[in-house]
Amino acid sequence: MSKDINDLSEQIQTIVDEFQGEVGIIVREGTKNIFSKNEEKIFQSASIIKLFILEALIEKIENNVLLYNQRVLLKNEDKVAGFGALKLLDENINLTIKDLATLMITLSDNTATNMLIDLVGIEYIQEFIKRKGYLETRLERKMFDYISREKGLDNYTSARDSFRVLKNLSKDYIALDILKNQLCNSKIPLYFFRKIEVAHKTGDLTNIEHDVGTLFFKNTSIDLIILAEGQNKDAVLLNNYLGEAVYNFYKE
Repeated sequence: MSKDINDLSEQIQTIVDEFQGEVGIIVREGTKNIFSKNEEKIFQSASIIKLFILEALIEKIENNVLLYNQRVLLKNEDKVAGFGALKLLDENINLTIKDLATLMITLSDNTATNMLIDLVGIEYIQEFIKRKGYLETRLERKMFDYISREKGLDNYTSARDSFRVLKNLSKDYIALDILKNQLCNSKIPLYFFRKIEVAHKTGDLTNIEHDVGTLFFKNTSIDLIILAEGQNKDAVLLNNYLGEAVYNFYKE
């Protein structure tokens, strides 16, 4: 008996309606839109901004300005708080740019992110975001830049821009492999962890819980973009329930 895609759409709508907060959501199978809500709504990006940094980095690598195997020394002054492992390590570790990109995505390492922002150039990334037509996305500060944040500067994105950057990165085999090796798996893939491949990136702040990814099934792939603002516990559950609903509908 074939499944009715409208059943999935209705289930997603029910889950979204029960969430007491703001959402930006896209669920697509190829070019077919299964569900969408507030695609253009602007949210604090949290670590989703790291996807745009990665795409700008890839452009510089493709233009032979930077190399994945180029080495960079970790200095104590590079280290910042929050997610990541580099802040815990001794300085003068010799890392490749690919190492930094991998840490930025798979562990959401803030130190690695800031080192890449310095290497690529914050003005270059800002110009890249505009040139690529990411209308709701802005990189205004580095990670844990309290001075800029006190001045009202922050980083922003939308479900629409997050979907586009995910699709662009999925065309690059190195970026896709990094995304598939994500180590932060408490949101979209929690209830089906390791049962299928998921290429994704999470982001969270106080009252912000995002996850942006592609679920790879035997005969298809589903893009699931979730930007959620509300109580953190409830927003995490929203991600869990939406991921579970999509998985249960498409699993073999």
